[in-house]
Amino acid sequence: MRHVALVLCGLVVAGAATGLGAAAASAEEGVRPAATPGGGSRVWSPTRNVPASGTRRVYVTQGPRFNLPSKDKQKAGALDLYIKSLIRNTPAKAEIDVALFRLRQSSMAKELVAAKKRKVKVRVVIDNDSLSQDRPVYDYLARNLGTSTSGSSWIVVCPKGRGCIAPSEKGVWAKNHNKFYAFSQTYASRNVVVQTSGNATGGMYADYNDAYTLADTKLYTTYRGYFYTLARHQANGDYYRQTWSGKRAVAFFPKASGDPVLDVLNRVQCSSGTKIRLSSGIFSRTEVAKTLSKLDDQGCDVQVVAATFGTGTLKALSKPGSHGGPNVHYFTGEAVNKAHSKYLLIDGSYNGGRHRVILTGSHSYTWDALRHNDEAMLSLMDSSAFPAYTSNFATVFAAAKGKLWIMPGVQSQGNAPIAPPGASDD
Repeated sequence: MRHVALVLCGLVVAGAATGLGAAAASAEEGVRPAATPGGGSRVWSPTRNVPASGTRRVYVTQGPRFNLPSKDKQKAGALDLYIKSLIRNTPAKAEIDVALFRLRQSSMAKELVAAKKRKVKVRVVIDNDSLSQDRPVYDYLARNLGTSTSGSSWIVVCPKGRGCIAPSEKGVWAKNHNKFYAFSQTYASRNVVVQTSGNATGGMYADYNDAYTLADTKLYTTYRGYFYTLARHQANGDYYRQTWSGKRAVAFFPKASGDPVLDVLNRVQCSSGTKIRLSSGIFSRTEVAKTLSKLDDQGCDVQVVAATFGTGTLKALSKPGSHGGPNVHYFTGEAVNKAHSKYLLIDGSYNGGRHRVILTGSHSYTWDALRHNDEAMLSLMDSSAFPAYTSNFATVFAAAKGKLWIMPGVQSQGNAPIAPPGASDD
């Protein structure tokens, strides 16, 4: 039996045709990637069943997605609508685990409840701040899902004044800042995780966000382990751990010492036209900014775009150097749509070889994200995804009309917006 596949709206539709018989069954038992436009990959979920003649199965496409804030609801809401479609197409007896910061979108809550009514097991973990953001949304989910983790579906809230894992600390806003959705099955794909930068607040439509979809048993299992640690409220100020599966890894925070972003940047060599791109809602991690400035001085091509900055970050980025300093754009006060993704792109000499590296997830370039928040960050040695990310960066960079001017012998921060201490970009 020969299978014909076509891509519809980022999904793969597989239909049956006569032909190769046992050979097709063998191919379906594995994962078969193929390049797709925009840097994603077309992936077939593992299954031992060959569809009967005339049937069709729809598979989720792995790789990156982005929204485009505009008056076009389909483009502005591309990520939100995509995630809702995955929830809507989760079959009975499957499981959905969701960890979110500031859940206040009633339409997302309704999709989750509708899934539960279809006999899907739905579990949700949210930060405590969500209760003050939109209490009726939480109350609706609590009524329909329940609040006891002994049930098959439930919603739990992190303790007040801390994350679900990140412990409380005086003078610090510790919080669950996660934004991921894990599906045991959606459409015909199994072990699917969507890691996004956007929250279910409605703000996902207004700001520039990204999402990366993976269908990977090892990473799905890793996310689930983290999810249930969140649900158990097991405080741990040094939870950090990273798990690799092939060329992709996920790391979870908080981390008590060190900085994995600096570890990555310190492996960069500024030769052969190495390019570094960073996009973040808030960029206030001074040591990261200093390292970027140093790399620019060594000859790397460094570009940064953010909605707001820390004062130390701006000082480091505006330092004149032998190559003119990093090229920094920011969103001016009148900008309606701003950066909200949290990604770092490296294209060039890295760790002794030529590589393309992507860091993305919920992890902002702030001190709190590193030390005081529940966060998830993907590391991707995924060359197929890279063109889509660089294209998105170019779009966001061009949309940010403010520019940090750097002149020899002068440090000027211009009118770049300053983030107050402990601010969240959500």
